[in-house]
Amino acid sequence: MFKLRPSRGFLFAALLVLVIGGLVTSYFFAEDQSGGENHAWVFALLLTLLLVFLLVIVAFARYAFSHLRHHRPGYKRG
Repeated sequence: MFKLRPSRGFLFAALLVLVIGGLVTSYFFAEDQSGGENHAWVFALLLTLLLVFLLVIVAFARYAFSHLRHHRPGYKRG
């Protein structure tokens, strides 16, 4: 069934966030290596991974409610 595919938009957004977050993290990591005790790259990495994880969960959210799939629109209870 084509309805049960993961959402392409959310997967594309996750990929975009991963690329941009990786670039930002690498920038902060390079700046941190030049001196100082600022660990902004760790925060950027954790934020990027959290956002990617949440977007992937949302993209695959259709699979979470498998018990609702067998009902048809005209199904009446009781």
